[in-house]
Amino acid sequence: MTTGDGPELAAMDAHGFQVPRLLRAAEVLCADGRVLRGRVFLPAAAESHPGAMRAEEWMNDPASFVPFLPDGEGRPVILNKQQITVVTVAASADHDEAMDETGAPVRRVRVECGALRLEGDVLVDMPANHSRILDLLNRPGAFLNVREGERHHLVSKSRITRVSEPAPDAPRPKP
Repeated sequence: MTTGDGPELAAMDAHGFQVPRLLRAAEVLCADGRVLRGRVFLPAAAESHPGAMRAEEWMNDPASFVPFLPDGEGRPVILNKQQITVVTVAASADHDEAMDETGAPVRRVRVECGALRLEGDVLVDMPANHSRILDLLNRPGAFLNVREGERHHLVSKSRITRVSEPAPDAPRPKP
């Protein structure tokens, strides 16, 4: 098993069963305030599209627990998704070619989780009659993908305390 940022494959071994996984750099903000830096294990193949599973799909999967390899440690730990506030990954770990091709509408949002504030774009890939931010927040899936340049913040909807849309002419924060 390797721990670089590249497309290396890892395999989780449970009783001799090998599942191909891609290791991707991530930062996890836990509900108790701890910040964990390391790697997440994304499935090398997705069920609904060609290529690897995207980080957003992985976090919105119904499984309650996910493996995580902390930097500097040789063995993964298991994290409870209900105790995660935000998982931040490189945009490349969450790239969706189909969404890029369809040109889904993008909306700018400010998301607050207590004292934590994030600003970025969300894709509104829903029918026109369900294209409000409220509709996006109420759709199935436990995590909201807030895209901030080359980083994607997968924010636990259960930890969100407030969401607002900045005025269209408001300056964007510098990266």
